[in-house]
Amino acid sequence: MIYMVKIRIILPTYNEKDNLVILIPKLFEFFNKNKLDADILIIDDNSPDKTSDFVKEIANDFPIKLIKRRNKKGLGTAYVLGFKDSIKENIDIIFEMDADLSHKPQYILDFIKKINEGYDLVLGERKKFIDWGFIRKIVSRGGNLIGKYLAGIKVNDLTTGYRAYRKEVLNTINLDKIESEGYAFQLEMIYKTLANGFKVGSVPITFYGRKSGKSKLSKVDIIEFFILALKIRLRLVDV
Repeated sequence: MIYMVKIRIILPTYNEKDNLVILIPKLFEFFNKNKLDADILIIDDNSPDKTSDFVKEIANDFPIKLIKRRNKKGLGTAYVLGFKDSIKENIDIIFEMDADLSHKPQYILDFIKKINEGYDLVLGERKKFIDWGFIRKIVSRGGNLIGKYLAGIKVNDLTTGYRAYRKEVLNTINLDKIESEGYAFQLEMIYKTLANGFKVGSVPITFYGRKSGKSKLSKVDIIEFFILALKIRLRLVDV
């Protein structure tokens, strides 16, 4: 049976308690309904809204692991920490997912099916946007154009944060040499996945704007993304 694998959802958080109240029960309802062997790893950057305290409470009812960091260190470093922990625990499929309710659990089976078709990294390609501002759409599409034509990576949605990795990918990539701390991390991981000979595919998803909290995307993230794309073009990024 294709679903008899260990699955983990990694959720980096900063002030996401109100969203986790909704997301965590939905995820485990989905896992149980589809008989998935899955857990959740939450990496919280010492959220002022006490996200970590809520996670500790709900962990009595669900298989959730919490890693609490002392301060905000960036999306990329959170995922690298989560990847390393998942490798140690021999998780078969490791998901990235936003904690802000923009990524729906219903697509998880689509990712798994795609991996079972032979893909090593599967991206949630955003085909439709719901409740998302015009400026964010421009920033997202601009980033994807930069990645495709400046970095030379022929993938449609390079910046999507909903994705699934086979453990072999993360075992092969040297995670200690990841350069990006912010959202450029998503581009860097695709580049290194392809450069190491792995196969990247996608599944169509509908993307929903966050209902609670504020976006973490900053001008620094945008600049870092542009610089990374240029470095990839010039072959200055280790693989």
